[in-house]
Amino acid sequence: MGESMEKVGKRTDRIKMDVILAAGCMLRLFYVLFSTIYDRQYDIGMIDLDAGHTVTGGHLAYIQYLYENWKLPDFDPTTVYQFNHPPLHHYLCALWMKLCSLFISNTDVLEESIQIVPFVCSLLILWFLLRIAEQFDLTEKAKRFVLLLFCFHPALVLLSGSVNNDCMSLMFTVMCVYYTILWSRFPTAHNILKLAVSIALGMLTKQSVAQMAFPIAAVMLWMLVRSLDNGRDCRARSVENTRNAAIPVVPVKKLLGQYVLFGVVSIPLGMSFYIRNRIQFHMPLVWIYTLPEDSWQYTGNVPVLNRFLFPVPSEVLDNLRQFKLGCGYNVWMQIIRTSVLGEWDMADVGRSVKVLAVLLMLVGALLALAAWMAFIRVFVVRAKRFGIDSASRILFVVGYFVHLLLYLKFAYDYPQECSMHFRYMEIELLFPAIALAFIWQEGTKEQLEMRRREGDATGHPAVKRAISQVLFVLLLAFCMLSTAMTAVWCLL
Repeated sequence: MGESMEKVGKRTDRIKMDVILAAGCMLRLFYVLFSTIYDRQYDIGMIDLDAGHTVTGGHLAYIQYLYENWKLPDFDPTTVYQFNHPPLHHYLCALWMKLCSLFISNTDVLEESIQIVPFVCSLLILWFLLRIAEQFDLTEKAKRFVLLLFCFHPALVLLSGSVNNDCMSLMFTVMCVYYTILWSRFPTAHNILKLAVSIALGMLTKQSVAQMAFPIAAVMLWMLVRSLDNGRDCRARSVENTRNAAIPVVPVKKLLGQYVLFGVVSIPLGMSFYIRNRIQFHMPLVWIYTLPEDSWQYTGNVPVLNRFLFPVPSEVLDNLRQFKLGCGYNVWMQIIRTSVLGEWDMADVGRSVKVLAVLLMLVGALLALAAWMAFIRVFVVRAKRFGIDSASRILFVVGYFVHLLLYLKFAYDYPQECSMHFRYMEIELLFPAIALAFIWQEGTKEQLEMRRREGDATGHPAVKRAISQVLFVLLLAFCMLSTAMTAVWCLL
């Protein structure tokens, strides 16, 4: 009888999870079907298959060039807008168009079909995010909590229809996180090969994916030091025991062999496009298109204090009174705004839509603040209490702060409003979201009762319960506001 009830419970949990995933997929499908390749896009230029072999700028023009010529540009990529990007995303879009052209003769439909590529990538992102959540000591309810956030977050919904390389690059970045965790727990050549291919293909999609090399290297260094220490002390434990995983200690020679395999695969493959351009066109390995200082987006004339710490309070209040979303010179305001609204120009929309946008920003900001505080508590301060193994802790802490610092450096080095867009740091959704799920789980009735029975009722149960309920209300409001905003984008 007990086993039967347990099976029913697992089946019910699986159904609930599938319903949330299906809702996230349907929301993305709805967005893609009702949005064109020119709606809420970034740096795309234009595509015109009827115009013949022309070379214009932007991601769409890059796709058209590969579709028509089926070869990399034979000219300096820095001379054409956005052609400096590595070509994997653009090649796959061109390949998809080639396949569709066998059945579709209407060029307008063929051009719109490009959105299938980011749509599929957005679904794979959800799948890998769920796989990452499953690597931690989270209950099924907590996994559903964090999956709700991932499924309904506007930034991830917007990516599903984004025809530039942002969605695919995020997919490979998330894959790097997942395969690093998997390899740290099962350190086989097969798993490190998956990790090497993930970061290499990511670098062939967008150069910013290379930032994952820092947290990956930190985990690899920890694994090596651990193996060396274990080799010196014959009494050392062969595993690190956590609530959710047992991490084996690998012999040093075997570990070094895996590192060589990782480097042999990831470096030549990931760097191939950059080395090719360096040799043929003397293009720097890191080259970024920059806007001129007379651009309307230029923020270099704003004091650094206002850009990176606090915006002018009077401007914030005036913006809220007018239902505006401004203070575009302040990095934190831009993160909040672009994470839920992108760069959507709301000048011509009605007040009700502006109210919806401001509410979405405010609820999103509260959730982000709660998630940041949760991240500090769960991964930085109390990792052992939450059953976080050392490798995952290193990966998340180094990954979070490296991406944040490099984002801030990018915003400082290139003082333009567009440089502060949340799309340059979207992987930062993952790390605090997992921590937020732990904090929410801590205040559920089941967890409080279990800890009471175990005699581990630390803290104030009533406070934990209240925090859990507030977080759930905020998440529910965020999901509803996000769905409403998606409907506005599609139907307005």
